[in-house]
Amino acid sequence: MEIAEKCKGLPLAIVVVAGVLATKEHDIMVWKKFAESLTSTVVSGTDQWKKSLELSYEHLPYHLKACLLYFAAFREDEKIGAKKLMRLWIAEGFVEKIEGEKLEDIAEEYLVDLIGRNLVMVGKNRSIGGVKTCYIHDLIFEFCKGKAKEKNFLQVLRGYDELSTFNEPPNLPRLAICSSGEDFIKSKPFCPHLGTLLFFNATPRYFKFDLFNISFLFCIYKHLKVLNLEGINLRQKKLPAEVESHLCLRYLSLASRIMEFTPPSIAKLSHLETFHLDSYLTVSLPDSIWNMKKLRHVCLRGGVVIGLSSNDNVAENLSTLPNLDTLSTLYLYHDKEGENILRRIPNVRRLQIFNHGGQNRVCCNMSRLVCLESLTLDGDCFSGSLEHVELSFPMNLKKLSLSNLGLPCGKMSLIEQLPNLEVLKLRQQAMDGQRWELKEGGFPKLKVLTLSNLDIVEWTEVDPDSDDYFPCLQQLKLSLIFYLEMMPSRLRFIPTLETIQVKVCGDDVESLVREIEEVQKNFGNENLKIIIID
Repeated sequence: MEIAEKCKGLPLAIVVVAGVLATKEHDIMVWKKFAESLTSTVVSGTDQWKKSLELSYEHLPYHLKACLLYFAAFREDEKIGAKKLMRLWIAEGFVEKIEGEKLEDIAEEYLVDLIGRNLVMVGKNRSIGGVKTCYIHDLIFEFCKGKAKEKNFLQVLRGYDELSTFNEPPNLPRLAICSSGEDFIKSKPFCPHLGTLLFFNATPRYFKFDLFNISFLFCIYKHLKVLNLEGINLRQKKLPAEVESHLCLRYLSLASRIMEFTPPSIAKLSHLETFHLDSYLTVSLPDSIWNMKKLRHVCLRGGVVIGLSSNDNVAENLSTLPNLDTLSTLYLYHDKEGENILRRIPNVRRLQIFNHGGQNRVCCNMSRLVCLESLTLDGDCFSGSLEHVELSFPMNLKKLSLSNLGLPCGKMSLIEQLPNLEVLKLRQQAMDGQRWELKEGGFPKLKVLTLSNLDIVEWTEVDPDSDDYFPCLQQLKLSLIFYLEMMPSRLRFIPTLETIQVKVCGDDVESLVREIEEVQKNFGNENLKIIIID
């Protein structure tokens, strides 16, 4: 009560102080000592919020202080992608290595810790658990910005006025710029010792400033570890050769509508961990990329084709990327090459594949990827039957998205039996057939099921009287389903069901869903939401 009274009723002070207490030992002497420390720290008046935040900051472990101050680099009120944030933390060296644990998992623990201390808020959660986006209170943002500048940790420049009058502090390690691309290029702030440059476009996100040559950046900033140029459209067909001299580069994020390939010299970036390219075109990466052993995340929006040398036809000659965690969107052209590529990424956890030829065998034999948790597979250019193709998916899969695969309904049991699957999305001809009969015991952990643009007519179960179907299902999403006449009767009795969303479907689908709703409510599930979108 004494601690609460010293917060003077200020909501931010209450939640921040509670966040500190949450980490304290449940011992009366520890709490008394903490209560005494509040006397001179949390005071009434206009500075109360600053004092309470200062208190919380001082009680943070050293590694979390850097992670919190890093939020000042982003735009105010921005919902920040958690994966992007954690990859930046890793590239900056904030995340301590622990034997036997992945850096991404440790970084996620850091984020959860900051959330538990009420310093960071969750924007959205991921469908398979964890945080998707996060943000900080505007007062915490102001505190971080001021503290980061005071500690010479990070300086933030907003708009042309601040850019044009900027005088670099000695040995500034990080600079974040939020302005128009034109103002940024015009000012070219000179910071020869800069290790991190983060640029965010102040104009609407759909507008990107066109830049025809990026070489000057690599000439001015020769010690970069992190380069993020969000909001600038690089008008070059290949990555400039000057980048190869930045041997310390760990994080590189660019946007280009016309980039098509990167030179073999990219392999000189032996410390690169994250390569993100927002491109509309498919980009070719050279076979030298297999020598970049520290690569953790390769994300190319328009798709990526990875080269293989002639020596790679023999499995014994394959060199791997042992730390690669994320790869998207990978184009596989040939079965043999595709097989070799999958052998090279044994520890990948998130993978997006666009099949572009071959007999589709490679795309379906994924069982060797034992660490894989999330798989998106689009077989858009596949033609032919999968009836006689051997299928296998890794048992560790938590999220699976399929489209244009033409998987026979009779083979759906291979997916139903995946023991850890929590999210399944079947879109655009993912299945071939009009009758899908669920096998007993299927989908033991499935929480979210999305069916979109499928020609299914009968969706039923082997034994309608069994309760061994969808024991954990929470969300069912149906869109562009026009021919469905039958749904599993078990859906009427699943106690965990929270939401059924129907978007642009046939009248029969809405009637079937209303029947499920009626039975669910009769059995006491008053919280079930039915969302109809025409």
